[in-house]
Amino acid sequence: MLEALIAVMIFAIGILGTIGLQAKIIGLSTDARYRTDATFLANQIIAQIWVDPTVDPDDPSGYTLNVNPAYACDTCDAGNSNANIQYWVTQTHGASGVLPPYNDYATCPSTIAMNGNQVTVVVQWKLPQETGNTCHTYSSMTEIQYN
Repeated sequence: MLEALIAVMIFAIGILGTIGLQAKIIGLSTDARYRTDATFLANQIIAQIWVDPTVDPDDPSGYTLNVNPAYACDTCDAGNSNANIQYWVTQTHGASGVLPPYNDYATCPSTIAMNGNQVTVVVQWKLPQETGNTCHTYSSMTEIQYN
């Protein structure tokens, strides 16, 4: 009888360990999904900037890009005057957006910074159950020019 109880206890510990492992796998899978979505969103706004340039006609090479400054934002929020930025913010942080919605742009700001031909997009998000100033971050830097 004692051997059977010990066997049941070992089996129960194994099952509990498996359940804990399954919960951790689900959490990591969700995090991977949000990271993939952030990659897509960063590439989306970079592609939009790429197809909507202002090329300097006075440049001797004719190909130096003067990226539309309306795309740049230190803290991108829905109040930006560029319609493409507004749409991107809605897709990024809106109630029906790709990443978990939140309205505290100051804590985890998504940004688009431009320095000449170099564009840096930083997408940040916070999971609904997370508290404090912890943010998940994806950053993408690219150089946009025409040859």
